[in-house]
Amino acid sequence: MSRSLPRLVPRTTAGRRTRRRSRRSALLAAGLSVSLVLSGCSALESDSVAGDFPSRNLEIMVPAAPGGGWDLTARQFQHVVQEDDVLPGRATSVVNVTGAGGAVGVSRLVTKSRKDPHNLMVTGLVMVGALTLNQSKITLSDTTPIATLTAEQEVFVVKADSPLKSLKDLVAKYQADPASVSWGGGTIGGTDHIAAGVLVKTAGADPSKVKYISYSGGGEATAAILSGDVTVGISGLSEFEEQITAGKMRVLATTGTEPMTVAGKQLPTLKSEGYDTEVLNWRAIVAPPDIPEADRQRLIEFVTKVNNSPEWAEIREKQGWTDFFKTGDEATKFIADETTRVEGLLQELGIV
Repeated sequence: MSRSLPRLVPRTTAGRRTRRRSRRSALLAAGLSVSLVLSGCSALESDSVAGDFPSRNLEIMVPAAPGGGWDLTARQFQHVVQEDDVLPGRATSVVNVTGAGGAVGVSRLVTKSRKDPHNLMVTGLVMVGALTLNQSKITLSDTTPIATLTAEQEVFVVKADSPLKSLKDLVAKYQADPASVSWGGGTIGGTDHIAAGVLVKTAGADPSKVKYISYSGGGEATAAILSGDVTVGISGLSEFEEQITAGKMRVLATTGTEPMTVAGKQLPTLKSEGYDTEVLNWRAIVAPPDIPEADRQRLIEFVTKVNNSPEWAEIREKQGWTDFFKTGDEATKFIADETTRVEGLLQELGIV
């Protein structure tokens, strides 16, 4: 069987030019393909940054178990976002990450969500104390503050038949004999403990001698106050309001600057009692570090929209939360100042 041989083509100059053009075309095509691939990578990498934010659903972390103040704040915030359709086409979820008074949660935000503006966290004054006590290497200064949201005043209360008739009586008793005054409240290093230390320090007494007794719940603290096991109790107004209204407890002072009213009676404040200071159990929303500045601005706009909504105003009123809205650089400075104040105070209290 015969087989045809391939035809030989002479290696002319024209042929070489044709082959060179073909190689250049192939290289150009390859380069274009690489360029498209790299462009695709850039698009993916910048998917979460300014221009199309939010490019996916948002997650709000609560660095504590369900049921507490941070959890309530996050879930009410989520409710407003969904009810008002603040982020059309995007969902907002709430997740709980427990451990070490919030140290586990903030560590996760800073290390695992860096640069990603789609992950937020609710925080507050309690975390400042917890991070200090846990000697955490990661602090709120490692996050990107977006806004402070709300604040709650604390109250100093005594049982109705206590011989202490005013805050000045309490301070005088402490100055005469610190061991004769026991202070009952929540977590060691928490807002209640901080309030006791701030009052004592402002009065010119020694915070390191504060005899503070921590209770795991409001019920235990209430029982201790009514039984006389502690001289004075400290907590948010809502914790004691029922007992105050019933005439079983008296308020010596609130810790804010805005007067509060219970059962038609205006309550004295630290300042009205002659102590120029305040302690507010504030809550805030922060983002991970290193997010693009444009995304930080968009997050500020997003949170501002929620804060300005009638629904959020109703929630604040219902929960007894004070509007404490600060954003951006103002929020950053406030949190930094509070961190410095609390860290110093906990050292003076002798618990760090």
